[in-house]
Amino acid sequence: MWMVPLIACPWMVARATPPALDIASEPLLAGCVAADGGPAVRGAPLVLPAGAVASADAASATVFQAIYSRADWSGYLERYAVQANDASTLMPATPSWDAGAILTGAAGRPPRPTPTARKLYTAIVQPDGTLTTVPFVWDAISSAQRAMLDRAPSTSARSRPDGMGPQRLDYLRGERGLEGTVFRRRGSVLGDAVNSSPVYVGVASAVERGAAYADFYARSKLRRPAVYLGANDGMLHAFDAADGSELFAYVPNALFATLGRLTSPAYVHTAYVDGPASAGEAEAGGTWRTVLVSAMGGGAQGVFALDVTDPLHFDASGALWEFTDRDDPLMGNVTTRPQVARVRTRGSGAAAVFRDVAVVASGLNNYAADGHASASGNGALFLLALDKPPSQPWRLNDNYYRFVTPIADAARANGLSAPALAVDADGVLRYAYAGDLQGNLWRFDLTGNAPWPGAVGPGPATTPLFVARDVSGVRQAIAQQPRLVYATGGGYLILFGTGRMLEAADRLPAHGAPQSYYAILDTLADPPQLVAGRAELTPRTLSGADDAMALTLLGADLPANSKGWYIDFLHSDVTGERSLDSGVLANGKLVFNTVLPGRTPCDATRSRSYALDVLTGLPSMLMASAASVGDPHATARLAPDYAARPVALRLPALAAASGTGPAPATPPTGASATQNVAIAMFSAVGGAPVRSAGAITVAAPSGRLSWREVVNWRELHAAARR
Repeated sequence: MWMVPLIACPWMVARATPPALDIASEPLLAGCVAADGGPAVRGAPLVLPAGAVASADAASATVFQAIYSRADWSGYLERYAVQANDASTLMPATPSWDAGAILTGAAGRPPRPTPTARKLYTAIVQPDGTLTTVPFVWDAISSAQRAMLDRAPSTSARSRPDGMGPQRLDYLRGERGLEGTVFRRRGSVLGDAVNSSPVYVGVASAVERGAAYADFYARSKLRRPAVYLGANDGMLHAFDAADGSELFAYVPNALFATLGRLTSPAYVHTAYVDGPASAGEAEAGGTWRTVLVSAMGGGAQGVFALDVTDPLHFDASGALWEFTDRDDPLMGNVTTRPQVARVRTRGSGAAAVFRDVAVVASGLNNYAADGHASASGNGALFLLALDKPPSQPWRLNDNYYRFVTPIADAARANGLSAPALAVDADGVLRYAYAGDLQGNLWRFDLTGNAPWPGAVGPGPATTPLFVARDVSGVRQAIAQQPRLVYATGGGYLILFGTGRMLEAADRLPAHGAPQSYYAILDTLADPPQLVAGRAELTPRTLSGADDAMALTLLGADLPANSKGWYIDFLHSDVTGERSLDSGVLANGKLVFNTVLPGRTPCDATRSRSYALDVLTGLPSMLMASAASVGDPHATARLAPDYAARPVALRLPALAAASGTGPAPATPPTGASATQNVAIAMFSAVGGAPVRSAGAITVAAPSGRLSWREVVNWRELHAAARR
């Protein structure tokens, strides 16, 4: 692997590794926990357009949302039908189903499936990374796994065997006979999902990739649609999207050391499969399949991949691999979403050879003293081959690649976040953009062939494209996945906010700091044009009272030589305002929410919603408050609750290309239709579960379009043009 020597990085300070983060496994934005656990906390929703889910109401969008109780850490996964118009978004009080209730058994009904009938699997992983999928039953797991389950739950390394291993495994399968006596009482067999979110897998992506893929795509229309959710019960669950019953679940081998804690009557909330997941299509030896890749958040340092091509027949070949810090010490706690992508590994043109990979940022704490620590504290972007046979060991620059991002300040915590991916017209990855907790925005150039020497930068000596600093020059953490849009004149505009909410101390007023939102231009010029700092960006200035229902945002026109724009949040060092998600893009508009955690941990969490023109950074009239209607400079609407990311809900088409009459059900290819897109906010805790935030009119090409192409077609432009 190509790496720049430390001496070649004059901007980097080579010292001891940075302090480890105490990653929170509990919701930091849900306020104090009352004696009864307080109100249920709602996770990030998965929203699918009308007609996208089989058996759904043809006129309604479908929402899958995880909910959990802090009283006993019970988990629930609910499905709703949501109707939206220009003025409102309506979600019924009762879900279509609740997977947690079905799995547990409720209202006199037995659990479905029963504990003994559940299709649960795990993997026996060897030190070199080779893997065998086995049923999650006592006789099938390895002796090392049995030994870990056979110890009395303890946070101490001195816990001793107690002979209760088989009973603990049965408890994890859902057996409840010993609850309230030897083992912890559960309100739900399904565990809580704090930092994971649902993933829907139905029909495969409709792309042109040859006859083999066309056959695979046709067969995917017949498979059982499923919703996948990682939970803090030690499992990644697959649920039938139609009725909510569990199809199978997977217990990562990397979590066995702490699984026994789940049974303890003195249980202290612990992270397990506590990270996001994603799914995509991948080719292995000429055979196509659908692969799900999941992070484990604070549960373990690493990720795992499953073959979910047919969720009804997940079996001995279901687990593809696990990749942890045992395989590479630069891998940390992955708290951002892995992604499936296609890269060119060798050749060009008609002779090019491609490979499908999981793109994974190294995450947090890879330098933590866990026996597999990184000595440097550097970050890394990993490409993990999705065609690696389970029987093959992990080998750098053979079945996985990594790109190292050097640490700038060893006195500060570090960690690389998920990248935004830029692909060409054939869906092949060209560039990736990712930020880290030390404020660096990195570009990874994958336009060449593996192992892509010189990919990290884009500057010489491994220099980032941009470093986020406040007005005083202090570095600002980038803990989110950026967004990309095609820039006028060529290249990309990279959009992201700063701030973090990773450990309990981040919420305290003493840790408040100035935070910002940036749009950084990468022209893709050769030699690279770095953005040296704020002086090369155009400021947008907020004004108003801290508690105002809306703020005023002003700024000059962008000069010809501007390399982007930025907004400093108003008094964020006092209010604690920060950006945890880069937002949603729709028809040239950027909509993002910030969080205001309050002056004490028990204060209600509030948020502000910004609606901007993506290229100029100036306000859009989409989300002006009632007090500021008619003010073209108003934005940053204050809300009494917090929604992590706005959701775009497609409304019925307004007109056909001719501009008269209703749009046809299947407009001709190349025609243009006008659609409204409602912007909805799904609250995490407190307030209404969902509220409307206005609508955007979208003019986009019609024909056979996917949901993301209709709503987000601008930022999904096939490739930046030089």
